[in-house]
Amino acid sequence: MDTAAYLLFLAAAALLALAPGPSTLLVLSHALTGDPRRPLSLILGALLGNLMLIAVTVLGLAALILASQTAFTVLRFAGAAYLIWLGVSYWRAATTLTLPRAASAAPDLRYRALALQAFLTSTTNPKGLLFYFALLPQFAPAGGSLDLLLLGGSYLALFMAALGLYALAGRTLARLFARPGVQRWKNRITGALLVGLGVSLLRAERS
Repeated sequence: MDTAAYLLFLAAAALLALAPGPSTLLVLSHALTGDPRRPLSLILGALLGNLMLIAVTVLGLAALILASQTAFTVLRFAGAAYLIWLGVSYWRAATTLTLPRAASAAPDLRYRALALQAFLTSTTNPKGLLFYFALLPQFAPAGGSLDLLLLGGSYLALFMAALGLYALAGRTLARLFARPGVQRWKNRITGALLVGLGVSLLRAERS
């Protein structure tokens, strides 16, 4: 791979990794609770989801999905619907930021639910799918598996670092959001943003 092209990819990938999105929003919101296992669970789920997308890209299945207007549309609507459902769940939450079904579960099950949230968010977000399936192969014109692995792994490392920064920022500000009333409004803001992201995906046209 050409060094200049790789450096250009790293610059674009760093900007994309740091940009606010569903995964970063979830990590920041849960880091504000002061429980370090919450953002860590989300980061693990995001890691697994992105690893799956890299595998799909390397295996060549991504090209088949992009070639099918129906398949991409189904993924786009599924991702949007999931974000809207998740946003409503957060809006309705009282003071905790877990799925309603997991609210009364054992702590370990709640953390697994958070990891599942991040995994589903990563694998159903059309913007993330377009990055892996459309943008990433542009930097590997030969379509070599090693090049795709290098690019995908580089972005994933940057993305994990970005999520870590969001988690640290939330951890630093956690004391400001400790009161139940503040937690409730934080949940509602998180929920509104997730719903907004979902609606924007429903309205977006495939370029």
